[in-house]
Amino acid sequence: MILQCGNTELPAPVSLKVDDEIIWSSATGRALDGTMLGDVVTEKKTLTIQWGIMPESDMLTIKTCLIAGFFPITFHDDGVDITISSYRSTLSKEVIGRLDDNIYWYRSASTQIIQQ
Repeated sequence: MILQCGNTELPAPVSLKVDDEIIWSSATGRALDGTMLGDVVTEKKTLTIQWGIMPESDMLTIKTCLIAGFFPITFHDDGVDITISSYRSTLSKEVIGRLDDNIYWYRSASTQIIQQ
């Protein structure tokens, strides 16, 4: 398992990048001398996911799980499997179309998953 959304295993991506985003306090900024001022509030994860060629059935699994709203996603990072509450950015899909096998294919798909 590389990615799991709730109880559903997602198709294996060709690329998965995990960013540890630092969230700073609202009063963060630069002093007149250029020194950075502020406090770190927390860290959040951002996943950048790219899938390769896949049949429409895999794309429907992705689309069904990565809803417009909040959802749980599980992935491996820093030696452990973790689950975060998250939402997604735009889901981009590149279409191949229906081939001789009568299956509708996608060349690629990508999105970002942002921790709530």
